[in-house]
Amino acid sequence: MPKVTVIVPIYNVEAYLGRCLDSLVKQTCGDYEIIGINDCSPDNSQQILEEYSRRYPKKLTALVNEQNIGLGRTRERGIRHAKGEYILFVDSDDYVQEDFVETYLNEMEANPCDVVIGGYIRDVDGELTEHKVSDSVWSVVTYPIACAKMFRKGFLTEHGLEFSDIRCGEDIYFSLCVFYYGAVYRVMDYAGYYYYFNRKSITGSLNYNKNHEEFVAQIFGAFLKKHDISALSEEKRQIIEYTYISNMVNALITYGHGGGVKRMRKKYDFWMEDMEKKFPDYKRNPYIGLLKPQGQTSKIRLGVGVVMNLKKIHMDKLLFYTISLI
Repeated sequence: MPKVTVIVPIYNVEAYLGRCLDSLVKQTCGDYEIIGINDCSPDNSQQILEEYSRRYPKKLTALVNEQNIGLGRTRERGIRHAKGEYILFVDSDDYVQEDFVETYLNEMEANPCDVVIGGYIRDVDGELTEHKVSDSVWSVVTYPIACAKMFRKGFLTEHGLEFSDIRCGEDIYFSLCVFYYGAVYRVMDYAGYYYYFNRKSITGSLNYNKNHEEFVAQIFGAFLKKHDISALSEEKRQIIEYTYISNMVNALITYGHGGGVKRMRKKYDFWMEDMEKKFPDYKRNPYIGLLKPQGQTSKIRLGVGVVMNLKKIHMDKLLFYTISLI
């Protein structure tokens, strides 16, 4: 039985799938399997997947969904078929270094845990930027990508961890679940996952018209409906609350610019109403600040800190309205 299963959901990626699979079949580690799952892709991805399956029959298993079920549910199907003790997710428009599987496996076996977390390299039209992650709880919840992490399959199945049905931000929901169930994590000083910025993907095509703040509200709504956070410690509840705020701030700043004041006002009012319902005590959150929380990225820390401090003096709307005009 292989030690590691690499799960690759596939949809509309014929231009990138060969690069992804090439990087996976050439791994320095020999003790792994690849499960490629075609989620009813309308392009030639199936032919490419079948070609690699014929060339590497002992390494790659090709599956096809009967109907399109989305990224999250496709990953869940991969988990059910996985033979490995550990799980890695790789998106089909991304690719990895040759030592990717071996590095994660070595770390997991040297320091047994539920999740091993590494950094990534962002590829924007061939321009590469390395991103490392801090050894803190924020690398679990506000660094929400499921890729660039190795999971112990037993932890996922014991707690019935799943992705959301919402087809944007599935990783946010999944990471919240990982945190909720108290995953023991380990952070590596390693970045071997190449995250390709695909402008045609759901994330790459988001803008002010897509109302990303509504996706965030739906994701946290679905999470809170299924998970009783009142059973958690106050500290863990406040971490989840901070994670919600950081995602909403990102939604309005990153995906709200250029939409105009009228649209931004609607987005802002939606956020405030949603936050009052879900987290009415948010003003007391101890993690909000310009110099805290420890281990948080400077981008998130400053974004949340500036917005929430401006809110205290009723100046946050002005900031967002200015952003909406840029």
